[in-house]
Amino acid sequence: MDGNMTYQANERNSAEGLKVLEAFREETRNPMERTTALLMKLLQDNKDTEYGRKFDFANIHTIEDYQKKVPVVVYDDLAPYLERMMEGEKNVLTAYSYDHFNETSGTVGVPKVVPMTAEQANVFAKYNNYLLYGLMSEGLDPDWKNGRGFCTSSGNYRTLKSGLTVGEASSKMADYIKGGKEALDAMIRMVYTSPIEGLNPEEGADTKYIHTRFALMDKEVRGMITGFYSVIILFLHYIENNIDLLIDDIEKGTISEDIEMPEASRESLMKKIKPMPERAAELREVFKNGTDFPWVKKVWPHFCYFVGVGGDGFEIYDRQIKEHYAGDGVKNIYSGITASEGLWSVPSGIDDFDSILAPSAAFVEFLPVEAGDDFSKCVTMDKLEEGRIYELIITNLSGFFRYRMSDAVKVTGFYNKTPKVQFMYRVNRTINLAEEKTTEKALQIAVEKTAEEMNIPLADFTVYPNTDITPNRYDFLIEPRKEISKFDMDALRESIFRNLIEANPVYLDCYKELWLDKPEVYFLQPETSLLYRDMMVLRGSSLNQLKPVRVIMNERQRKFFFGLRQEMEE
Repeated sequence: MDGNMTYQANERNSAEGLKVLEAFREETRNPMERTTALLMKLLQDNKDTEYGRKFDFANIHTIEDYQKKVPVVVYDDLAPYLERMMEGEKNVLTAYSYDHFNETSGTVGVPKVVPMTAEQANVFAKYNNYLLYGLMSEGLDPDWKNGRGFCTSSGNYRTLKSGLTVGEASSKMADYIKGGKEALDAMIRMVYTSPIEGLNPEEGADTKYIHTRFALMDKEVRGMITGFYSVIILFLHYIENNIDLLIDDIEKGTISEDIEMPEASRESLMKKIKPMPERAAELREVFKNGTDFPWVKKVWPHFCYFVGVGGDGFEIYDRQIKEHYAGDGVKNIYSGITASEGLWSVPSGIDDFDSILAPSAAFVEFLPVEAGDDFSKCVTMDKLEEGRIYELIITNLSGFFRYRMSDAVKVTGFYNKTPKVQFMYRVNRTINLAEEKTTEKALQIAVEKTAEEMNIPLADFTVYPNTDITPNRYDFLIEPRKEISKFDMDALRESIFRNLIEANPVYLDCYKELWLDKPEVYFLQPETSLLYRDMMVLRGSSLNQLKPVRVIMNERQRKFFFGLRQEMEE
């Protein structure tokens, strides 16, 4: 790829990004004015839909009216409407046009669908793409523009009988560009290493191979762009486990027969590669003594950034990335709070866990977590208090009105007049066996402190709320980076119990009352979480949407994780 073309493309995106960033910062000066105007526009535009008529959108003129007339809903409430929309019925939830439905990851339960309206797509493009370029332009050394990004995105869609499509939003990009896939391939390869065969793969294509192979070919890579920070580890770990095969293929200009690849994709990819013996020699030199060192900047000397959902809830992965892969000197741009349903906040800055609420991206209400299901306690962003935790109730640009996201955020401060927040946990994944209400965050704190005390090289963990015994208890399944065959399990149990009751003192009360027993602890085999993600991808989930399994929620997950416990000598 011509480096000058890459620089020019990054420069153009940065110029647009700085404009978006400036406009966003202006919004933060009067956030309630902007977000209220958005709500009133959504109500006016959708007053003649079936949903709008049912809840009298035409006669709603204030936020108070809206909260009185329109109920808070969950996905099951909207599912019957969405099924009809997928069959081709119009003007049901939204008056806006759409030809595609975003599909959620299905990490827990059945995947959900969300209409991708043009209005919602514009929000994603503006804040998940251009604004990030603006932040990079402000916060990184200008040299980042001279190289491409290692992008891990992959997505496909399926076509319904109605002609509408369902899948990841990125899978539809080629349909909206003159020239289709060939034109999109040329555009994206100016700024990303991956070809179209990796971004919009054929069924059965090994996308991890495609993404890593093309990234390793390019010595001038400047950063990595992904969905979640856990996915960064997945791809870097893939390189470590397959480095000899990857280097051999780069040297010879081949695609190993061991790699699963549809013939059409293999033929197409072969036209884009050639033997690179010099690059292969460089990579062999880097890895001549193995992979047990921070190697990212040896492979890509100018590597300087990661972009993805990380920060507070992903600290386990942040730490592993720095200690085992990247070392010092690599910046982090933590994506704001975003989902298939919409976008609620944008990054506050480089290496900053905080994000800033986006007033014109959605209308958001905030339910104090202690209020439970008392929706009369919902407040708007101008009423938020620093230090408190709230559940998000969102109104998006896709026809979801007062939709309960089950995401809990903590208010950490303010940017101008707009709150800054951090994602804390999923409300619907709180463990509550005896009214103890242990959050994912509390579980994370307990495990990380235990790992530090007991000198465990922590890779990941999950917890099973065990109701099969009396009293009930928590079963912690801890995944180390390296196999552990012998351990003082009694000391480990005491450590996890001590740290759990420190993170959630109510657990101790429940233990004293004999409602809950002390936790049990098991070690998982190394790479268990990576294997789980591979399994979910084979079942049709999107790799870049899969979230870590912090709480085991169903029998399939229980069987999988318990089936990969290590036999331990105590």
